[in-house]
Amino acid sequence: MQPTSPTVHSMAKETGALVLLFAVACIPSVGRAIALVILVVMAFGPPTRTFKCLVAGAIVTFITLTAVKSFDSGLLSFGPKWILLFAVCARSLVAEGRPSKIYGHLMNYWALLTGVLVINSLFVSALPMVSAFKSISFSMGLLCVIRLAMLTADQNTGMLLFISEMGTAVVILSIPLLPLSIGWSEFGGAYFNGIFDHPQALGIFLVMTGAASFVTAFKLPHLQRELTVCGLAQWSLIYFTHCRTALVAVLLGGIVYAVEVIIRGGKSSRLRFVSIFSIVISVLGITLALMLSSNLREGLALFIRKGNVESFASNEERIAALSTGTRGGQIANDLDVIEEHPMLGYGFGVSPDSETFQDPDSSHLWGMPLSAPIEQGFLPLATIAQIGVVGALFIVPFLFSMYLSARRNSPEDAGLFVAVIGVNFGEMIFFSFGSMGGLVWVMLVFLAVSGSMYRSKPEY
Repeated sequence: MQPTSPTVHSMAKETGALVLLFAVACIPSVGRAIALVILVVMAFGPPTRTFKCLVAGAIVTFITLTAVKSFDSGLLSFGPKWILLFAVCARSLVAEGRPSKIYGHLMNYWALLTGVLVINSLFVSALPMVSAFKSISFSMGLLCVIRLAMLTADQNTGMLLFISEMGTAVVILSIPLLPLSIGWSEFGGAYFNGIFDHPQALGIFLVMTGAASFVTAFKLPHLQRELTVCGLAQWSLIYFTHCRTALVAVLLGGIVYAVEVIIRGGKSSRLRFVSIFSIVISVLGITLALMLSSNLREGLALFIRKGNVESFASNEERIAALSTGTRGGQIANDLDVIEEHPMLGYGFGVSPDSETFQDPDSSHLWGMPLSAPIEQGFLPLATIAQIGVVGALFIVPFLFSMYLSARRNSPEDAGLFVAVIGVNFGEMIFFSFGSMGGLVWVMLVFLAVSGSMYRSKPEY
């Protein structure tokens, strides 16, 4: 049965529901727990709704609207998100579907990867309990995403539209906070985080949802104007977050999209409202504006430098600031770990600083911490630092095979796939399934599975 074509009314209705859900999550102390419980209850429905609950839950965990921008500790904060993951996984396993070739391929990789991570956790990791916790959560999350992606593979556009709507809902709730101190980070007060707990989280989230908005606009001609406006609003808000990782991800996705269009000779591109002429005019206009306006040039420079090196008088001080104040310090730490543990890594989901970042007062389940963040900001090096060259030999072919499948659908899907990967080149969330990494894997796996269902005719 062909899915019903979405309309402006249905799009507004679903976006409104998300606005309400995220507004509930903004309630201090108990809001996120209430929102997650609502999602747990709603998850027991059709696979499409279950999938949407999982995606929305990954975002709810980043919402906070209090005077102090930090995660609430304790079981009330961390417990519901794991309950949601268990509920979604259970629902995905009992649902019946027709396994496809790509489903079998992904499940084989899942089994191999799970084995590698469990072995690494037990025999390699410097913090076995933390690694075991993260291996279990990552494996379980990836399993339910693969299952749900298989069950909803023919609804590519509908799922991408939902991700776009999530971005729109966050923008609607965040824009009123622009003139208020509550919407700005405590890290110097110069970075906007809206209803999220951190500006970097908001920036990389808006990259993915904005890109999904533009890709969905290609697929739904009757909603192109609305989706284009939503995408522009989401990407415009990135400027206030000063998230440079977002800029990298957008550029990577755009380059891959352009290359895919060129490779295909432009025949499979779904450009209906953007012409080469308009692109050239836009680029020339932006370049001219930057040349003529010193304020725009300074604003762009501040965005790129995050305003953290202007105050240093000498070049030596600027270089030192770049190596310690940005991702340079994290890259240096990763290189040190790789030098000491090149083949097997330091341990999945951990680093020499893990015990420093872990909250000693956080809740535990059977001795395993319910939250154990890690600060590693560059995906290739972080992967080798955690699971070594041996583990990377399983990850890289897995991602490449998914990309090959995703690109079968369209060059837009190929660009979106790479943009999602790109957010991990400065804010590595790739293995953090309990946080926004869940959204990353939802999009990657779904694009791969729906790519294998490619049809020459549009879905709607």
